Amino acid sequence: MKNLNKRIYHKLDSFLIPIMKKYRIEKLNNTDFTIICNNCWGGYVYRRYGLPYLSPTIGLYLFAEDFLKFCNNLEHYAKTPITFINYEDSKWRDILKERNQTEIPIGVIDDIEIIFLHYKTRKEALEKWTRRCQRINYNNLIFKFSKMNLCGNEELDQFDNIDANKKICFVPKNYLIKRKSFVVFKSEKGLDIIDDTSEYSRYINLTKMINAKYVNGRNMR
Repeated sequence: MKNLNKRIYHKLDSFLIPIMKKYRIEKLNNTDFTIICNNCWGGYVYRRYGLPYLSPTIGLYLFAEDFLKFCNNLEHYAKTPITFINYEDSKWRDILKERNQTEIPIGVIDDIEIIFLHYKTRKEALEKWTRRCQRINYNNLIFKFSKMNLCGNEELDQFDNIDANKKICFVPKNYLIKRKSFVVFKSEKGLDIIDDTSEYSRYINLTKMINAKYVNGRNMR
């Protein structure tokens, strides 16, 4: 039933986005922002307001370890050429095989891997990644993380310690350790966040977060 409700939500939301985006964007006083996130959540936010993708982290995901490296040295990774490998050569190959994600493009920049989940070809992934890296607004960054993809206490601590004006981290209800950047999803009762695109609006005001000058979890001003 829960999965059915989520599918209904996504279909309804997809129908409403073209209608509502012009009203939503009127409430923003900040439209030139870059979301750096560990999965597809950022692309959803841009579509919700009808804004261009000013971030390379669209339609893809990174395992927690790699995402933290990317966040902590963003400009380096964004300006370093990306190459591609077969899944057999990935350090995450066993998990990718388990997830039946062996045919999707896998990009490599130095010591991190980027899983281009929603891209059909390496050419498409390369073109869009390169173009969107050039659009990053380093003066207006929003960092978003979720407890998923091999994220443990160490990675959560690292994210909480990132020196950034705006950062949020989604964690499930049963996660007992508290950090300033955490936003707790009471609806997620497992060990990881499963779906943050249909659940986030119950716990944060997205427009307020984008407009704020400072965000650290639920603390916004």
